[in-house]
Amino acid sequence: MSMSSTSDGSERMSDKIIKAAADLTVTQSSLLGIKSLGVDYGLVRTGLGVTIGYEPTPIGIVSDLNNTQLSQHIIKLADIEKADQIIVGLPFHLNGTEAEQTIITREFASRLNCAVYAHFGPGKMPVYMWDERYTSKEAAARIRAVNPGADLYKELDADAACIILEYYYLDDGVGAQKIELPEDEHIREAVHQAWLIRKEEQERKLRDLTEMRMNTQANKKAMMERARLLDEKLAGEGGGMKKKKKKKKKR
Repeated sequence: MSMSSTSDGSERMSDKIIKAAADLTVTQSSLLGIKSLGVDYGLVRTGLGVTIGYEPTPIGIVSDLNNTQLSQHIIKLADIEKADQIIVGLPFHLNGTEAEQTIITREFASRLNCAVYAHFGPGKMPVYMWDERYTSKEAAARIRAVNPGADLYKELDADAACIILEYYYLDDGVGAQKIELPEDEHIREAVHQAWLIRKEEQERKLRDLTEMRMNTQANKKAMMERARLLDEKLAGEGGGMKKKKKKKKKR
């Protein structure tokens, strides 16, 4: 057997292995590649993290914001990170029953979803809730394992947001609760109208930008044409002067 055929066989085998690994990855997680912004909501502090399916990254802890301000901050981060969806951790008692914080978090998630709808439009940025009952304790354990003297107050919430995302992807999102707009027709209509106003404003800005670019290009072409005509004029005048000088020499 020639070295060439052996090499070709090895390449084909390598391609098969890569394809099999890719197929297995897709089978194991249909969410891989979908970018999610994780939110560990709290009345005092809220931790935030981001991932596309592996190695979630903490992106900060925010505090002293009311729910409206916090929602706008999360929307801004979703824009910056180019996220596809938002995952809000939903706290339960360890036995699975709802706690007071569960109700508070549901209310915030509903408010956040309305703000997200008004900003991105219908279906553009889904908001999900994910069971986070063990995340804070696990985050604390992980932080202390790396640094026993770590300040949990500064790190805990952001790490908890990452763990929310980690388990969400590990379970392929099965069990996540998608947040819908409130049933109240007045609220739904108000949120949709807010989106239509924003959409119209975006379209106006795009038209203005397009018009400005076209005007800039037209002005540039006009300047180039004036420069060309001026060059032609100067060239013509220069040629005429040379002819006059030659005539003078003949005399």
